[in-house]
Amino acid sequence: MTGPPPPIGFIYENMGIDQPYPTGYDLSYGPGSAFMPQPHNLPVETKTSDSDSSSSSSSSGDEYELPASTAQHQQYHFSDDLLGGCWQHCSASGPFPAGMVRAGVDADGSPIFAGRAFHEGEMLPAKVIPAQNAAYICWGGEEIMKEEFEVLRAGDFVWEFATGGVVPEGAVKIGATVDGEPLYMGRALHAGTQTPGKVHSSHGCLYIPFGGAEISYAEYEVLCLK
Repeated sequence: MTGPPPPIGFIYENMGIDQPYPTGYDLSYGPGSAFMPQPHNLPVETKTSDSDSSSSSSSSGDEYELPASTAQHQQYHFSDDLLGGCWQHCSASGPFPAGMVRAGVDADGSPIFAGRAFHEGEMLPAKVIPAQNAAYICWGGEEIMKEEFEVLRAGDFVWEFATGGVVPEGAVKIGATVDGEPLYMGRALHAGTQTPGKVHSSHGCLYIPFGGAEISYAEYEVLCLK
């Protein structure tokens, strides 16, 4: 990454926090009312959702199954614009927390979850695929894998249809460009998948990372607060 981070999200070492670097289960920040954490050093209960992602507007609180014995975290509360959810630091090697927000499905049926990552001074929406131990953003015409990223957890969300770079009322601001333009998470059906990406309003479209490329769609769904 080059340049300072935009005024959203965080880079942990820049927060001035005298704490160990967070693991995949450490809550990076988020309103306490949005996600009620378990007491320190106690397992977090997990479950597997029976529902699959749909191309129509739907609630997206699916959870990814994890061994309860490893689900431990510490609490780090920082200010963010997000209401109804929280962000948690992760890495490509895992582990991945329970309660991640479902954003789509890959061609092999693997669930895709909502995330974001820094790249070239921007905070960009990311597709997180635990089955591949991977997260991807799109930037500069390319699909780029990220080793460090955040996942969206908890909250009550829906997907609403939009076109031409427009975002509905209640759209969740996922990130921002280096110039400060807000970026939102959208998703579209592509090549047998339901793939999330970034809604770039000034470009009038959704961009998704897929097959090594950045692919645009004029029609898409947008992640919104319910």
